Amino acid sequence: MADEKTKLAVIDGETLMDMKLPPTKFCVDTLLPQGLCILGGASKIGKSWWVLDLCVRSIAKGEPMWDLKTTGGTTLYLCLEDTLRRVQNRLLCITDEVPPNAFFATSAGTLSDGLCEQIQDFVKEHPDTVFVTVDTFQIVRNNSIDTSYANDYEEIRILK
Repeated sequence: MADEKTKLAVIDGETLMDMKLPPTKFCVDTLLPQGLCILGGASKIGKSWWVLDLCVRSIAKGEPMWDLKTTGGTTLYLCLEDTLRRVQNRLLCITDEVPPNAFFATSAGTLSDGLCEQIQDFVKEHPDTVFVTVDTFQIVRNNSIDTSYANDYEEIRILK
């Protein structure tokens, strides 16, 4: 007999069809929905560059990405494999102006050591935050920092 923890949560079709569900909100229209998204790919193909551009130009500045409408607002980019100098050099390559609502951090706690609280505190201080990026997830996943790209992928979280 299955206990409540393992019981499958189901809904019948009639009930589902009668529900008034809100439309999906997008950070980048039709491309990047609200919620948790993971960007994965081979190392050194430009994931970090793309996400940096997404944070700064498309979302913080509110400019379209690939002719797709964006939801503008504050961004937080946790660039945990970088130094501030490297982030600055990359920013200089992609834009002449970084808006004041684009924020960066090169260190953070892990999932088991305060990261969620750090992000929640940031969002409390910046309630218009719409986009938080963790680059790379492997670093916050556990207490040992491994920058070998063995499990290189980025977590993108849209908060609003």
